[in-house]
Amino acid sequence: MTMHEALRPAAAETMTTGSTELIRILRRRMRGLIVTITLTLLGTALVLSMIAPRYNATAVMRVDTADIGMPDSIAASTAPPSIRDIEMRQAHQIDTQIQLLQSRAVARQVVRDLALTGDPEFNPALPIPSTGLLRWFSDTFFPAGPPAKLIVTPQMSEKVTDRLLSALKVAQDSTSNYINVTVSSTSPEKAARIANKVATTYMDTQIRERRASQIRDAEALRRRAGELRQQLVSTELKIANYRRAHGIDAEVGGAGDAAQVSRAGSELAASKAAVSEAAARVASGDATVSPLLTELKAREGVLTAQIAQLRTSYGGGHPDVRKAEAELAQVRQTISEEGERVQRQLRAEVNAQAARRTTLAGDVAGLRAQSLDRGVTGVPLADYGRDVTALQSVYVSILSRLKQTLSDVVKADAALASPALRPTQASFPRSMPIMGAASAAALIFGFLYVIVAEATDNHVRTAGQVYELSRLATFGMIPALNRRDDLPAHLMVTERPYATFAEAARSVERKLARTLPRESGNVVVVTSPLPGDGKTTVAVAIAAAATATGRSAIVVELDLRRPDLSTLAQPGSESRDLLDYLQGEASLEDIIQQNAALPALKFIHARRSAADPQALLASRKVADMLATLRRTFDYVIVNTPPILAAGDARLAGQLADAVLLVLPWEHTTPDLVRSTLEQFDGDITGVVFNRVSYIRHARLALGDGLQYYQRVRGYYRDPHDQRRRPRLPIFDRAA
Repeated sequence: MTMHEALRPAAAETMTTGSTELIRILRRRMRGLIVTITLTLLGTALVLSMIAPRYNATAVMRVDTADIGMPDSIAASTAPPSIRDIEMRQAHQIDTQIQLLQSRAVARQVVRDLALTGDPEFNPALPIPSTGLLRWFSDTFFPAGPPAKLIVTPQMSEKVTDRLLSALKVAQDSTSNYINVTVSSTSPEKAARIANKVATTYMDTQIRERRASQIRDAEALRRRAGELRQQLVSTELKIANYRRAHGIDAEVGGAGDAAQVSRAGSELAASKAAVSEAAARVASGDATVSPLLTELKAREGVLTAQIAQLRTSYGGGHPDVRKAEAELAQVRQTISEEGERVQRQLRAEVNAQAARRTTLAGDVAGLRAQSLDRGVTGVPLADYGRDVTALQSVYVSILSRLKQTLSDVVKADAALASPALRPTQASFPRSMPIMGAASAAALIFGFLYVIVAEATDNHVRTAGQVYELSRLATFGMIPALNRRDDLPAHLMVTERPYATFAEAARSVERKLARTLPRESGNVVVVTSPLPGDGKTTVAVAIAAAATATGRSAIVVELDLRRPDLSTLAQPGSESRDLLDYLQGEASLEDIIQQNAALPALKFIHARRSAADPQALLASRKVADMLATLRRTFDYVIVNTPPILAAGDARLAGQLADAVLLVLPWEHTTPDLVRSTLEQFDGDITGVVFNRVSYIRHARLALGDGLQYYQRVRGYYRDPHDQRRRPRLPIFDRAA
């Protein structure tokens, strides 16, 4: 058995392992798998080539959060803020800066400064300029006129602003106080320019607004300071006029009066004490106030003691005693005079102190009265004073705030830490990652194609499939004739015996010969499910193969509906045909013809269709004709209409020894086989596959002998085959 022959599938064909079957599936779907992968990758590459690359440029800004750790309201309190509170305020400030950076006000200013309304990327009203071959084609065949003047409307500006905001992304860099300002554009230079412009516009806008606010605050403080100064001067003038009207000295006030009264009271108390002391000395005759009196009394005591001593020693009449007594009398006289003088002095002092006490008492009373009067008149003055103090405090505070405001340095909350640089690589599309993902997707799509193709492929291609469906043997697989061949089927068998078509036809004939009941006189019906399946070609090829081995064969055309043996008949021949015989107008010998190129091949054909084909086929003359032909020829090959087209094949099959069913390879489905068998309702000897593509069948690796065709094709000499590489024959492992 060669690879062209197949009966029942061998055990090896049905005992394939899972891995072997998987390899076979991949082999027979390899072309579709490669095409799917290639188309996916090419489609991805085409889409990538059509997508304009976008570049991301990032400017980095640093937010100053050093001055928010201790706000004034918290610094004045007793409880310091927690670290969590500080972090929350810092996060809030960073979020605020992010919102300001991507605000419409900043975006509008950038649109105005960079004139983005004239950029087709951001202005949808402008046409996008073509590039490359498309630009050359449009400029050559459709030259554009002068550009129209662009009229910028508020609606257009807002649309451009929306486009800019969609291309702008502002985000915090992790948990730091840095903010990334990223702009996406089709131009790397434009992306960097816009990113830097957004950052500088934000800073300029904030500085400009803060400077304007500082100027407004300073003007308001100046106006307030002027108002307070006028109020302060007016109040001080009121105080001065009030003092003048009431005769109040500027230095005299409530505290001065109290001090004067206190001093006068102290002097009065001292004067009273001095009067009492002087009166006590006068009453006691105190002589301690006169040193002379003290000295005289001391002299008196000495003289008294001396006289007493002299009297003891000399007696009372001694001159020394009398002299001492005279001196003592003189001293006592002086003491008396000095005592009177001291008394007069003390009384004068008492009188003076009493007078001074009286004067001081009057002064104290006057001062108290004056102080009380001034207390009454000083109430409005004190009120004016409080107003002046309050105005002075507010005035000084306003001046301090004005000085602080004018001295404050105006700066933005965020500074440009790193300007955006021109990006060197496109951020989208990222060709390598996308192609990598596309490769994975291509593999997935390829395997999905394999799975779907296997699941939906219900074509019958092998002997094993035929046997599973019908329990019929497959006699052979005849390849399709090349359209460039100039020889009909019967001449391909005889004149090109090394061709695969000839070898396949001979294989079918040999297998048919082994299954026929006798050596000669066998009637073989060749039919098919549908028209165009190639049953006529197979019938002629089998007959030619039989004549090539020395057997006699005749082809009988019993397809009286659409007769098709014109390839065997002589062109322009007007000889008798089968219909003439069946109608009694010619004998059997009259209608048997031979092929001009292959005289050994005889045939009976019909030049026209019959009016009632089934009635003619059911007639006795058809059975008699076939019985006569049995005795003359080894093979009587009968060509019948398709089974599903009419019941003629069933009638002819009842008169035959064997029935061959021709199935078109890769165009036969299980439903077609089942329907054909049900419609025929008779015994079918075997199946012949026609129009088989050996190369494709081998590539499909269906597990039969043809899968080794590429390794044995050197044994054949097919026309138009340029590959002449003989290889060792590998026979059908399933044989």
